[in-house]
Amino acid sequence: MATNDDGGPDPSSAAAAAAETDGPYIPAELIPNIAKHLTSLHDFFALRAGCRAYRAALPPCRGLLALQPPHLLVPHSPSNNPLSLFQLLQPNCPSFSLALFHLPQRRLLRFRARLPFAGAGGILASDGVRIVTVDDATGEILVNHLLTGLQVRLPKPPLQPDRVILTGAYIFAPATGRTDIQYFNIYKWNAQWSVSSYGSDHQIRDWRIVNGTLYALLPTCGLVIASRQPDNSMALWLLGGEFNEHVQQALQESVGGILLGDCGGELVLICKVGNIDPAYKVFRWDAMEAVWMRTMSLGGRTLFIGYDDFVACLDPGVPGTREDCIYASLPWTGGWSEYSLIDGTFNCITAKYPGEPGVGSGRPQTWVLPSLFCN
Repeated sequence: MATNDDGGPDPSSAAAAAAETDGPYIPAELIPNIAKHLTSLHDFFALRAGCRAYRAALPPCRGLLALQPPHLLVPHSPSNNPLSLFQLLQPNCPSFSLALFHLPQRRLLRFRARLPFAGAGGILASDGVRIVTVDDATGEILVNHLLTGLQVRLPKPPLQPDRVILTGAYIFAPATGRTDIQYFNIYKWNAQWSVSSYGSDHQIRDWRIVNGTLYALLPTCGLVIASRQPDNSMALWLLGGEFNEHVQQALQESVGGILLGDCGGELVLICKVGNIDPAYKVFRWDAMEAVWMRTMSLGGRTLFIGYDDFVACLDPGVPGTREDCIYASLPWTGGWSEYSLIDGTFNCITAKYPGEPGVGSGRPQTWVLPSLFCN
């Protein structure tokens, strides 16, 4: 043992030795109870980085992240200089990265992700935890799990896609100007893109997996159930819904298309209507009557919509969200909108932060919803 000038033990050495033997001040078994009450990913990962025992006790899982509020993954310039529109639209902009914007606190978190930048639209899809980007140089599609760092690189689709839909274990990539559907099982070992034809003259408007069943939405708002056949075709069975005059009217009033969504395990149809005073009309699928029924309540839940796609649904009680509301990211101005189905109010909130892009179109951003995270 080290000694001081008087021949006694060195207090600093004794303190260091005690720290090594005693371990963390708070027992590791109590750490998960603390983490469950945290409302910032920064605090969660700072606590997790305290020591090996804490890291082992805090795997990123749904139970520990249930109170984490919504975040936006936004473009960010590390130099804190606003990105010009010219820079932002360049495929290989060297100063471009992505950062997490904390909605309730209205600030950036210490998170940066350097992902391939897609000049034609940036981030293409999200399910609240995973995001999809396209490598402009190769055409490959990357699926990035933000909380674990896991990245899956998919080969370039055989046909040029006009959008990407991420649902369950699958990515759908509808081909531009064609009725063929391309899909890829992300978690299947040595998988390849499959291209199926479903024997229709209409392009499918949207795809969604709900409770393990694959549904497709026709341009007429008809809902169909789909399954893959042995000959690699896609068989569709019409369930109904296409002759509902109320849905047809909403489609005619639509300013951003119509989307399939999942609200508490139920299929919903989401339509944004109006230009001056935007609103959303939501219809739930009535399986008994085989029709879309207008609903004015989400059961206290909150729906999130990205640039061109439904993202996810959060249950009631998540901090930073309003119940029975629809949150939509705003790719042209930066930020998000909140629409209440209860009182019909529509508000736009701008995300202001150091290093944000300059004024212009095509600001890529998407939702990150940590409370959806599952093991």
